[in-house]
Amino acid sequence: GKIPPNATLIFEIELYAVNKGPRSVEAFNQIDKDSDKKLSELEVIQYLKEEFARDGKKRHPSVHDEILADIFKKNDHDGDGFISAKEYNVYQHDEL
Repeated sequence: GKIPPNATLIFEIELYAVNKGPRSVEAFNQIDKDSDKKLSELEVIQYLKEEFARDGKKRHPSVHDEILADIFKKNDHDGDGFISAKEYNVYQHDEL
């Protein structure tokens, strides 16, 4: 039926898993194949291709380029063509 106004609703939830967020040091190191503490476009696009292959969804190659451009637009603050660990923000805590 209808829920009356000003009613208190109580939800019961079940937590299935807790995973590290995409901004973890481990994720940065996984993307940083040459361990130079900065992410190149090549490293990021390779990571994206691997992630897309894992989820099994077919995507047009132009989608990869759009996502890559967006990632660098939002994260390459100094415009040097690389995303440093500081720009990637690995120093803040992962939040749930």
